[in-house]
Amino acid sequence: MRIPDLPPTAIVVIAHPLPTHGGTMRNPFIAQIARACAERGWLALRFNFRGTGESAGEFTGGEREVEDMDAAVRHGRSLAPALPLGLVGYSFGARMSADWLERGGRADAVVLVALPLRDPEQGPLPPPRLPAGTFVVAAEDDQFGKADELRAALPDARLAVVPDAEHFFIGKRDEAVRLVCDELARAFAVPSHLP
Repeated sequence: MRIPDLPPTAIVVIAHPLPTHGGTMRNPFIAQIARACAERGWLALRFNFRGTGESAGEFTGGEREVEDMDAAVRHGRSLAPALPLGLVGYSFGARMSADWLERGGRADAVVLVALPLRDPEQGPLPPPRLPAGTFVVAAEDDQFGKADELRAALPDARLAVVPDAEHFFIGKRDEAVRLVCDELARAFAVPSHLP
């Protein structure tokens, strides 16, 4: 958990990319998001899905990982029950966040980054049913779901596009992280520790 230098004004649960392709809570992009959240004055809780890193259990390819998402959110709420809670998912983490929302999960702020519409073998994934207005950060040239494809598949989502970016946001991570944190700040409507 990243802890801000001053008393926190929110907590953000951050879900990592696909474990079978090296995704863990220590993914550099996930760590950058967590650092940026702490700089804004928010607690940043990262976790590993089952069977990843030192987490117990066995990876189920997305069938039961939504339970891990729910457990992480419940844990986040228990750590800071009086603070607003945000949820950020990247790639597989975005997919599990969307599944959690579909099953009735609620957070004060949600940002889905690089939400995939295709699996690693390029097989189609059904578009999730997101609450209207869900904020999605899309890479313009994402090999698992280009921005235009996401716009068509998720007409009720609010889409922020990072131009000239692919799924991993190489050379574009600062821009993507800024979009994530700006949306969290907008949704939380709490003071930021940034000037």
